[in-house]
Amino acid sequence: MNARSYRIPRYDKYDGCARIHDEYVTTGTNVFDYEDVKDCYESFPFDNEIAFQTIETLNTLFDGFYPFLYKAKEPPPRGLDYRPMDLLVQLRLLLRKHYDTLFQFMDSVRKLIFELRDAHTSFVTNCFSSFIFYTNLTLYSIVTDDGVQRIKIFNDTIDPTNINCEVTHIDGHRAIKMISEFPNFISKDPGVRFNVAIDINYPGITFYNRVDLPKTPSITYTLKCNNHVKCVKRNWKAIGIQEILDNFNNSETYFNNICKNSTLNYKLLSDKITKIKEAHKNVYYDIKSSKDITLLYEIVDFISFFKKQDFGVVKIKSESVPLNNTLAIEIIKGFQALVDTGVKKVVLDLSDNIGGFVVISNFINLLLFPNTKTFYNMDIRITKQLNLVLQDLVNISEMVTTKNFKKFQYVGNLIGNNVLIRGGVKELYSNRFILADPYDYKDLISQHLITPLPWKSDDLIVLTNSLCGSSCALIAEGASEVNNVSTVAVGGFVDTPLSYASCQGGIAIDSTVIFNIISKLNLQNNTLMPKPFILAAKLNIPSSEFYSMKYSDKLLEYLYRPADFRLFYNDQSFRDRSILWSQAADLIGKKF
Repeated sequence: MNARSYRIPRYDKYDGCARIHDEYVTTGTNVFDYEDVKDCYESFPFDNEIAFQTIETLNTLFDGFYPFLYKAKEPPPRGLDYRPMDLLVQLRLLLRKHYDTLFQFMDSVRKLIFELRDAHTSFVTNCFSSFIFYTNLTLYSIVTDDGVQRIKIFNDTIDPTNINCEVTHIDGHRAIKMISEFPNFISKDPGVRFNVAIDINYPGITFYNRVDLPKTPSITYTLKCNNHVKCVKRNWKAIGIQEILDNFNNSETYFNNICKNSTLNYKLLSDKITKIKEAHKNVYYDIKSSKDITLLYEIVDFISFFKKQDFGVVKIKSESVPLNNTLAIEIIKGFQALVDTGVKKVVLDLSDNIGGFVVISNFINLLLFPNTKTFYNMDIRITKQLNLVLQDLVNISEMVTTKNFKKFQYVGNLIGNNVLIRGGVKELYSNRFILADPYDYKDLISQHLITPLPWKSDDLIVLTNSLCGSSCALIAEGASEVNNVSTVAVGGFVDTPLSYASCQGGIAIDSTVIFNIISKLNLQNNTLMPKPFILAAKLNIPSSEFYSMKYSDKLLEYLYRPADFRLFYNDQSFRDRSILWSQAADLIGKKF
């Protein structure tokens, strides 16, 4: 099945894609007007064939590979917020609606999947995510000494005099309300979503850095600066990258070379978002330059060990580094350096950590808590589709049964015969397992950790700004659930408890991996299997799920876990995060 090519019969100045190309080749710019990108995106009329096949592929993927398909039908637990739905039905209902353009349809699909509030689940098309929308202005939230929550300007690279001004309204609506309603899928906790929407360190989409086309060409901020009220109107600017801009000159070539091209490297677009945000961090305080903070050991872009005053800090930025013996020894050296200072209290700072490899989480937990089991049980929803590809989708040699920590001998051992009821539907789930045996590293720890870590649970505290997802959440959960370490979360809404982790989910995969396995096994003609998308698109989903150890029948993804303590930013602590370290350290050993 081939998508049609949309031919532009003549050069047309009203062709937004052509206007973008003209400006790019004439001036060399990579920054374009909102209206040009909007016209480009909307130049492709709605196509029933593409829409029908997109929904069929999505439904087959969700039906065969999404572990929370029926769990998502159940109403949210107290404290969490998402739209409970029969996802397969809701996706089909989209086909009954009227659309003028292909963009309108794909945007509706993407937003529906957002409503699952599952950080591992998203749908993206090359066609309508090729530009970053940006206004040169970033925000933050504080709570004043008298308990009033305010939104303020963090940085403004166009007019720095706006920095620290209060934002009372956005487009005529209360600023806090506008930010809280910004559609993101990072967590089922609305307070976490609020934090992430204005988080300068989050590498994904935020209120002021968007991949989705904004509804209007501009955004207006009502500011209060030293009791003076003013309105600041900013036009959305669309930023492109060379790999995309070099590949089209009008709507026809955009459709054929971008919308249908699955080989483009969209990581470059993500890298561009990160660079844009980095340009705003010049108003941050450099923690490493502080006279009362000593950097003891660092593995760049992964983990750092600090001493501040009389306490230690372990700052874990991510778990996105593969674990091997060399890295394990480096991590041990960092902890040993902290032990050697003699500090009695330690803050585990997991803020702005979107996760990585589960084995890293397991290793950190094993180091911190060698006498307790902090390796989370997982399982997989077994379906007819999954059965056909399971051997290639999982690495059975890395999976260990939770019963005796022995490796599964073959896939049949994993499948088991466990029937669970979710959303009123009985389904088969695998035997529970963990990924790899973290105890493989126990001998290595005993060989290289000269002094055992002296800190007990009462000597530690977990600090997050609630953006602690996936494998990061497993470190936080292991500390809190199993070892009774106190947790403190920063930000959120002033009058509502806040989760200390954003999402727990499961091991993430994407549809490209599934399609490649189907092709490898020559299953393309099997009617159970999903057909590749006509347009270049990708569905990200978790392939497995984690269970709580405190409540063994509860899924971590659907478990509300508010922090024991709460902190809020002020003008100083938002820019100097080490202030939060001191505030968290003061809470160690206190009762909540």
